[in-house]
Amino acid sequence: MPVSLVRIRKPGAVKAYLSQKRRIQLTAVPIIAEPLTLHLRTPFRIAYGSSTVRENVLVRIGDGVGEGALPPYYAYRIDEVLAYLQGLDADRLLGNGAFYLEDALDLLPPGPAPARAAADIALHDHWGRTLGFPLYQLWGLNPASAPVSSITLSIPETLDALRTRARSVADLPLLKLKLGSGSLERDEQIVRTVREETRAQVCVDANGSWSVEEAVMLIPRLGDLGVLFVEQPIAAGDHESWRRLRASLPPEHPTLIADESIQQPADVLALADSIDGINIKLTKTGGIRGARRMIELARSLGLSVMLGCMIESSVAITAAAHLAPLVDFADLDGNIDLVRDPFSGMKLVQGQIHLPTDPGLGVTPDS
Repeated sequence: MPVSLVRIRKPGAVKAYLSQKRRIQLTAVPIIAEPLTLHLRTPFRIAYGSSTVRENVLVRIGDGVGEGALPPYYAYRIDEVLAYLQGLDADRLLGNGAFYLEDALDLLPPGPAPARAAADIALHDHWGRTLGFPLYQLWGLNPASAPVSSITLSIPETLDALRTRARSVADLPLLKLKLGSGSLERDEQIVRTVREETRAQVCVDANGSWSVEEAVMLIPRLGDLGVLFVEQPIAAGDHESWRRLRASLPPEHPTLIADESIQQPADVLALADSIDGINIKLTKTGGIRGARRMIELARSLGLSVMLGCMIESSVAITAAAHLAPLVDFADLDGNIDLVRDPFSGMKLVQGQIHLPTDPGLGVTPDS
């Protein structure tokens, strides 16, 4: 008959739990997967276009909850993500007990990265909730080691609107500016305007909107403006273009971070000599375990690591934030402009990441 998994809040309870597990048959609850529509207060404008609504997917496996993001510029469809998640067998995934997280993750079949990310996050949450500790504590990570998170300013309609927005966040330590307005002069002016209005450190993300020649022209000028790093200056999918870009830049230039160009470990290996760092997102890596492996690979190659996000609820944002003590840069603000975040979890206070202390992800439904 179905039983409730005990919550292990003290080390001494582990032996009792294992003893109990030998005597009883654990039965998993059904997997529940559903669309998650997120509305933004203001349009989010990047080089790919503008949007005010994002369609993600939410899944519940056992006691865990997970989320997969489907930005409009990804090829994945919501119906195929839902079909993947609804086709999972909870009894098979959780049948060995919550201690054996790696076994459960190994049972996830190939499929769309956002679907695997949602399932992976939910399994991690179930694991942590059952053991009674937050993920970062189970991994032995200190939240105080997490870097500050940037706050993103999307491409403005006018420079006056940008000035107003910049003044409202002038006391934050790190701002990320979306570039790719269609004009190099306009992109440079966006950076100059924010530098005039704030004392924050500034980084930029072009979302692959520049040619190699344009990037070679603009990146040194951005360096002169004190830009900390330049994320995805050129289009993804062309490793040779990254090599040409790196060879054409002066020795002193802002850190080059690859985002869309990094979708799997093979991309890290192919670009390691042409970039300075990578941007890891859970929906790209297929979840938390894939992200941890990508972090280890990047470190072995001497690369910096940035932890990024999509437009997501506190489920996916908090899941990523548990990894923040392992990285150099964080960009975990994908939930701050939501009209309604259906969950509460990680908090940003002046850019500082504050992780929840509840077990697993530590997220709770927002009433």
